[in-house]
Amino acid sequence: MSTPAPGRGPRCASAVSRQRNLDAAVGEVLEALEEGLDGATPDLLVAFATHHYGGDLPRLGGELREGTGAAGLIGCTGAWTIGSGEELETSPGVSVLAASLPDTRIAQVRIRPPEDGGAETLDFPLPDPATSSVLVFADPFSFPTTAWLRAYAESDACAAPLVGGLASGGVAPGQNVLWMGSEPYTNSAVALVLEGATRLEPVVSQGCRPIGPPLVVTGIEGTAVTRIGGEPAAKAFMSALEGLAPEERSLFEAGALVGRAVDAARTEERAGELIVRPLLGLDPRTHAVHVADEGLRRGVTLRIMVRDAASASSELDAVLKSARESEAERAFGGLLVTCNGRGRGMFERENADAELFARHFGSGFPLAGFSASGEIGPVGRTPFLHGFTASGALFTTR
Repeated sequence: MSTPAPGRGPRCASAVSRQRNLDAAVGEVLEALEEGLDGATPDLLVAFATHHYGGDLPRLGGELREGTGAAGLIGCTGAWTIGSGEELETSPGVSVLAASLPDTRIAQVRIRPPEDGGAETLDFPLPDPATSSVLVFADPFSFPTTAWLRAYAESDACAAPLVGGLASGGVAPGQNVLWMGSEPYTNSAVALVLEGATRLEPVVSQGCRPIGPPLVVTGIEGTAVTRIGGEPAAKAFMSALEGLAPEERSLFEAGALVGRAVDAARTEERAGELIVRPLLGLDPRTHAVHVADEGLRRGVTLRIMVRDAASASSELDAVLKSARESEAERAFGGLLVTCNGRGRGMFERENADAELFARHFGSGFPLAGFSASGEIGPVGRTPFLHGFTASGALFTTR
């Protein structure tokens, strides 16, 4: 727990290093952070590193805390790391955001599944959700992230915005590393709670756009949509597909996705108000449409969704433009968690997501992040686990 002394203005500094030796990388990062904070001791570090550092990774958290004097630290491994305006997709990387947060209480929490000795996976303490923000990093092999997020959304804690992601780069249990303070962990999840003057403002882009007409669900059996607008669901869905332009149908066939309106009362939704999930298939026997979404309910609106590089850039650009217009004067740093499937694989060029942050908030805007195997962020006020998403947060003042 850390309570900064009053009187200092909030600020962040970020640094990345491509050094292949961990000690050299830490030294380079520490030097840059000290310069960025004018020698001030940060209250919090958020750190990410690639697997290039192998057996040295467990000591990263302790070395960063010792070198900066920061009381709080949280982070995880990623397939690649992100800094201000750049994504280090092809090199080793250590990326750190250091924050000085006056009048802000910082709590670190490790969340363990019951089989690992945890008392209750879904138990998560928040002293005051109305004045709190939450950052969560989890191991994809050992932590039930989707179930935990569902319980979080149904609890009083949901008043606190929550962002984060799943550690990546490891291909088997025990290979990813999470840091909380100086301690490394290879399973469970680690969380950070900020309470008081500092708020994490989520910025989430699922990289899709809706096409075709709104499809109102009028019959449902579990995750199978049986009727849309009063007629067999498969018939209504195919009719909507046939009405698309050929290029839109091609995009949909390349990755069949459906968006569900988070607010069931609305029939016209923007991309950012839809939770995107895979279409699993159409059943020719029952004429049902199967969607990988446990949140389906009668009366909700579905949209056909397509994902491509242009849609992904356009949506993130719009999300950041909106955030800049509302938070520009208060935002003093940021985090970016981007999907492993984005980067050059999606955009056919480097730094696409990170450059959009720099375009909207300035080339010197402190930013740190990593590529994840799943991204956590809200649609509306409800946090979800996403794929192919850019999920970030701006450090702002209340």
